[in-house]
Amino acid sequence: MKNLLLAIFSAGLLYSCSGNEGEVTIEEGTSEEKVIDTFEERTEEIELYTDLLFKDSLNFNKPYAEKLLAAYEDYIKHHSFEAISLEYQFKAGELAKALNKPHVAIKHFNDLLERKPNHKNAPMALFYKAMIVGDMLNEDETAVIYYQEFIDNYPDHPFVESAKASIALQGKSLEEIVAGFEEKNS
Repeated sequence: MKNLLLAIFSAGLLYSCSGNEGEVTIEEGTSEEKVIDTFEERTEEIELYTDLLFKDSLNFNKPYAEKLLAAYEDYIKHHSFEAISLEYQFKAGELAKALNKPHVAIKHFNDLLERKPNHKNAPMALFYKAMIVGDMLNEDETAVIYYQEFIDNYPDHPFVESAKASIALQGKSLEEIVAGFEEKNS
């Protein structure tokens, strides 16, 4: 029965993924997975799932997002010496955050910060790390430390005021935040 349901699901998925000429299609649920073994294949994998994920900007396709994250991680594992791997490291962190995988996101942001602390995405990696620690993991004291590190390291960054506001709001309940705004506005 499970095999029948899997076959029906696979056929439906293939039908829904096939379409007009020029559209990206993919077959899922096949018994044989393609082995990705070269630089070109890893790059194509990233391009494929990026196209599939962002083709419909109104919907978030979690399976494609998961596959794109895996493609980023595979690329980074095998091609960390390539300059683009730092971009993929940052994108992997953002994608893991969107997939509600805070520890995976933090790992990617930490790896970027360790590999190249002066990378153009380093400030946002640290900011996102602080945000994840505070908002997703509810570790308020640690989030304050990371926000302060962001402020100290990047005092001219456009998100400094957001970091300061986040420090002020860290650990407060929604009711406390609303009461603070009401008090400030009266």
